[in-house]
Amino acid sequence: MYGVLTDDRELAYADVGDQPHFFVEAVDGTRREPLEGAVNAVACWGDTEAIRADPALAAVAADGTRATPAARGQHWGTVCPSADDYREALLERIERVGSVGDVRLTTVGFPGASFCHCERCTRAFAESSFDDRETWRTDLITDFVASAADRVAGDLLVTLYPDPYPGHLRERTGIEPAALEPHVDGFVVPLCGVGYGTTYWVESLAHGFASELEAIAVPLTIQLSAADVDAERLAELTRQLESKADADGVVYGTHPDDADTVRETIRRLSVDESTLTA
Repeated sequence: MYGVLTDDRELAYADVGDQPHFFVEAVDGTRREPLEGAVNAVACWGDTEAIRADPALAAVAADGTRATPAARGQHWGTVCPSADDYREALLERIERVGSVGDVRLTTVGFPGASFCHCERCTRAFAESSFDDRETWRTDLITDFVASAADRVAGDLLVTLYPDPYPGHLRERTGIEPAALEPHVDGFVVPLCGVGYGTTYWVESLAHGFASELEAIAVPLTIQLSAADVDAERLAELTRQLESKADADGVVYGTHPDDADTVRETIRRLSVDESTLTA
């Protein structure tokens, strides 16, 4: 399965690949109407505009750092997952998007291992039955994804931070893939780089995820970037991922200027498939 990930409605409807992924809600706070026939991507806790409007919503690290775009290591604002009013409004938005079709969740977990130590989280952890904060964080995120799944009529996909080392997703974001297995229909891992001058890191990370998720019956999609790369290099990288990482699908982050590259990439891959089945 091949497709594009885009925020351009015309490109999403241009029949490039099997199924488009469309940015309905982005981390800058932009919100669009969902598209029928697309996997509509919703940024969950990543919401820079919400943080600008209400800084108290931001997740807080153990040293007091708030998850804003100005903080080191943060590229957008991240809302604390314990912010109940925001969580409920987010689930309502996911339900509305999910009434149209499949949904992909991005920025699903915490923005780093030291988050969140805001008053909300400190109080909630103290009142919980958990002895350690990491387990409590994982339960919080798992419960959120389960609640989202209940509100989506089609498939639910979850984006994973590109760190397959055992235990790192749980430590970094509060996401435990095995715990999400009953609730999700696919995982997506973004492995995006400009031009892919080197590709060993893409192969290594993708293979690591294939190994880490081997015991989980959930399809794995790899997201690549189509920026500043030629079709043959992108096609060859896709071939490597399909053979070495056993990827179930590849989606290409695509702007209108990159659309011809992706079309040609998919054409070359389709020729490969036709040759194998001939």
